[in-house]
Formats: sequence, C-alpha cells, structure tokens
Amino acid sequence: MNKFPSIDQALAEYLGNQTKATHFCVAYSGGMDSHVLLHALATALEAFPEQSVRAVYVDHGLQADSQRWAAHCKTTCDEFGISLQVLSVNVEDTGNGPEANARLARYAAFSENLIDGEQLLLAQHADDQAETFLLQALRGSGPDGLASIPRKRTFSNGFLCRPLLPCSQQQLAEYASNHLLDWIEDPSNTDTALDRNYLRNVVMPLLKERWPASAHTLSRSAKRSAAASQTLLSIAQEDLELVRLRGSAELSVSELRSLPRERAYNVLRIWVRQSKLRMPRLQDLRQVLLNLINARDDSAGIVNVRDYEFRRHGDRLYLLPPQISSEPFQYTWDAPFDELLIPETGITLSMQACQEQGINLPQQGCITVRNRSGGELIKLGEPAFHKAVKKLLQESSVPPWQRDSIPLLYVNDRLVAVWNIAVAVDFRTATQNATEFA
Repeated sequence: MNKFPSIDQALAEYLGNQTKATHFCVAYSGGMDSHVLLHALATALEAFPEQSVRAVYVDHGLQADSQRWAAHCKTTCDEFGISLQVLSVNVEDTGNGPEANARLARYAAFSENLIDGEQLLLAQHADDQAETFLLQALRGSGPDGLASIPRKRTFSNGFLCRPLLPCSQQQLAEYASNHLLDWIEDPSNTDTALDRNYLRNVVMPLLKERWPASAHTLSRSAKRSAAASQTLLSIAQEDLELVRLRGSAELSVSELRSLPRERAYNVLRIWVRQSKLRMPRLQDLRQVLLNLINARDDSAGIVNVRDYEFRRHGDRLYLLPPQISSEPFQYTWDAPFDELLIPETGITLSMQACQEQGINLPQQGCITVRNRSGGELIKLGEPAFHKAVKKLLQESSVPPWQRDSIPLLYVNDRLVAVWNIAVAVDFRTATQNATEFA
C-alpha cells in the first residue's frame, strides 16, 4: 500500500489551502526534484490565471558547468512560459562546512529577491525529511531539531513552502520519467564525503532494504517531533514573558533560577531565536546555567557563543553581540548646543536631555565631551565632597562593559556631569541660574 499521495494530489491539496496566494516562485536548480515541481505547478496553475509563477536559479559558482545549467533552466522555463531570474552568489567559508556555506548564500539571495507576500516553493520531499531527521538525531538534537523541515513558514517578506514534502523521492522519479523531463545531474550529489550525500547514497538504501517504509516512518516521527516542539515552544513563550524584565530586553536571573533546568534552557533558546541568532549548543546552555544563572549574586560572568554572548549584571541576563573595548573619543560641543552624536557609542547629546538631567549648560562657549580614562572625580552632595567616577559607576545600574563609553561633560577642566548618572553640585540647575566660563 502506497503511504504517499501522488505528486498531483499533494500539489492540489497544497494549492487548495493557499487560496489567498497570488505569487509563487520556484527555487529551480535544474535538477530532477525542482524540475518536477516546476512542471507540476505550471500544469496545475493553468486553471488559475490570476495566480502567477516565476522561477529563480542560484549560481553558486562552485561548478564549472553552472552557467550551462543556468542556460538549461532558461530554456526549460521558456518552454513553460515562466520567467527565470538568475542570481549569482559568493559562497563564503563560515566554518560550518561546504553544504551549510552554500545554503546560507542561497537563502540570503532568496531573501533579498522575494516579492512581498510571495511564496518561495522548494522541491524537498519525504526522503529529504527523513535524511534531515537522521542528521539532526546524529547531532543530538531535541524535539525542535527533530521536527526537521516544516511544510510552510514565514521567510523574509513572504513564505518558504514545500508542497511536495508528503511525496517520496521515488514518486518524483516516476513523475519525471512518465513526463519525459530532461534534468541536470549535479556531480556533487554523489560526493559521499558530504554528510547528507552519505545518508542519501549509502545509509538510506540500506534502511529501505530492511524497512521499505522507513522514509514514511521517519517523516512521521519528524511530524510528531514538530507537534512536541510546538507544545514546548508555547510553554517556553509563557515562561519567557514571566522572566523578562518589564520594559526591557533582558531577563531576570532570579526568575530563571526558579525554573526547572529544561524549561530554563527552552527559555534561553526561544530568547535567542527571537533575537534572530543561531541556536546555542547544549554545552553553551549548561555554561549559562552554571556560570551566570546559578552563580553568586555579584557574579558578572560571560558565556561566549561564537557570534554572540550571554552576560550578567546584578539580576539581569543580557544577550549581546561580542563586546569590544570602547573606542576613546573626545568632542567639542559648542553653544547653542545643537544635537551631538557620538558615533563610538551611538549616544546623542541634546539641550533637552541636559535640561531633563538638571545640567545647567553655559550660555556661551563650549563643553568638552569625552569618555572615561581613569581617576576622574565629580563634586557631589550637600555639604559638597568629591567622589570617584569609578565608584559612582560601580554603584549604578550601568553594566561594567558600558561604563567606559559613558560621556563625561567638562567645562574647562571641571567635570560637569556623568551622562544620565550624576551632575556636579555646582552645575545643577536647582542651585544656579547660569554658569559662565571662568
């Protein structure tokens, strides 16, 4: 008994659920799978003239014949009356392997060229789903990773869709043969040094020989993992709202500490995902729990996760890009004190902000604005006393990695204010009407 719907059935069922969609774009490589999708879609949409379809071919520049393949794709699309866009990309080495490097470049090109609301259609099928499930399992993934390939998700300013996901690779091969399709064979598909190719060409045939329905059952496991992942995601979203500090992007360390370990991990995962960063590894999450969440209350540790990092200050857990040493800066701010942007910090000084902080600006002349270099003192209090700016910042809510970039305002050599932290007693608007230069 065939457990998979036919190509036409799967596509009809998919299109029947997309009645509001008007623009489709096929990711067309010229290979058999995408050729089947293009052919079947062009045929199915003949009955729906209000819906348009186009194709896009991505030239990775990794094969000597890539331009010839692009020409083949153009000829095929012309036969179907479908426009083709050829996108050339540069595949950069991200350290994640050639497959991942090419995929990142390809998806970036798709994202940049998608029309608003357009559905980008990929020809992935049940065997691709089974391979992805096995790859994720071999990497030790949980339900989120084992959910593997979703049939439809938001992508860029449109959607990424896989209408043939319920169909087997054998069905696509039979469809291509029955319709006498002419496709390109990419020689890299036989390179078993690549993990997916090894699974496809070596492991999956053995599994199917022993368990003929293995592609179907693995796809079913992926679907069940997706359902479990969705449930865990809902719980994690609720937990995230509970531990997020009000009006802030940061999380409460004490609230995270009160959660069971796995729920705390899931909160961190969804926090990272919503920040559009790559998922942390389990060992990264263990380090966050050990060195930040469960550490002493005065801990200010760091967990570096490749292209971002977790940091703690007090009861706050931060998710930040890698922090580098602050660039020293010094600017002259002239009366009448129009807005002054400090590029090194992104902070903008203004007359209004000074008034809100109670800083009594001079009526003429200029102010020197620079960052902290060490040893600064500011005159505070009644009776007045001098306090080290370093001590002042330590007592403030400013995280340590931000302290050296806080603007200090000077009139001649006298420290007027530590921006948004403190104002010298003899420069406060409450005690003087105006301050002239000495």
